[in-house]
Amino acid sequence: MKPAPLGWGVIGTGAIATDFVRALTHAKRSRVLGVAGSSPDKARVFAKQHGLPIAEPSLDALLQRPEIQAMYVATPHPLHEPHAVECIEAGKHVLCEKPLALDAAAVERMLEAARRRGTFLMEALMYRCHPLMQALVAELKAGTIGPVSHVRADFGFRTRRIPESRFFNPALGGGAILDVGCYPLSLVRLIAGVVAGGEFAEPEALRGTGFRGPTGVEEIASASLRFASGMTAEVACAVRHELGTRVVIFGENGRLIMPNPWLPAGKRQGRATTLVVHLDDRPPQGIEVRAPSPSYALEADLVARSLPAQEAPWPAMTWADSLGNARALDAWRATTLTST
Repeated sequence: MKPAPLGWGVIGTGAIATDFVRALTHAKRSRVLGVAGSSPDKARVFAKQHGLPIAEPSLDALLQRPEIQAMYVATPHPLHEPHAVECIEAGKHVLCEKPLALDAAAVERMLEAARRRGTFLMEALMYRCHPLMQALVAELKAGTIGPVSHVRADFGFRTRRIPESRFFNPALGGGAILDVGCYPLSLVRLIAGVVAGGEFAEPEALRGTGFRGPTGVEEIASASLRFASGMTAEVACAVRHELGTRVVIFGENGRLIMPNPWLPAGKRQGRATTLVVHLDDRPPQGIEVRAPSPSYALEADLVARSLPAQEAPWPAMTWADSLGNARALDAWRATTLTST
């Protein structure tokens, strides 16, 4: 018998919440039922736009709905912890947008809340749920490019400097490192883990730098990392500069290139992306990786399939991986703040 779809509620009515709700119309095991926003009016408008049957005036009211079993937290960074913990304490499973919280201490509190309540919790780094990650891990384990020595991973875009926006407002957790630096940092940690025979590895050395704009947040930042295996990495992120989205993995026999692992096909609702293998003295070989549904739907369905477990299977973000990434983000931000 086919299981009933997992009933989702959404907290937040911005662009990411919109992408999530639209994508879940293609989900196999998930269905969005309701929303709560920063005001009752915003929730009503959002629900009407997307055909949702439930619009509640508050998160507390939405959490009282028994038909909603899981919550997607799509609010600004500083609200991730309080909103996720409120959902957890109400007995709801939680998929929380990245970064999971503002720092590692907050992540630990969230994990402890989920552990104590017995609910599911996952950081929504959606690229980790795309089959591209399985393809990448397979190529690395097969030794296609030989032993890996270095990784270069970028995620940076140019947007208008609006001081009150979440990208540039310090009170909203603004800055490139928290908003998009979490992507390349999490990926190089995954690659370093596979190189070492595990799932992820923590850097034994990390040094960052960056440029802070007039609002005080870093608008562009980079970091150099070294791992115990000898592998090194460079990561870069930006909210004010068009760095691109490319990842290059350098091995003894060649390199692997992912033009855009973060947003497959360059679109939030895209389903296909490419892994390109460059080996010495051979023409490049492109490997197309196609997903059955958009990335947001993939991660929601992964939550549904993972229950009643409390965390998703790797290469999605496990609890230990999210905590390690938060600690690395803390280190990157700390060294960047002292070097600019």
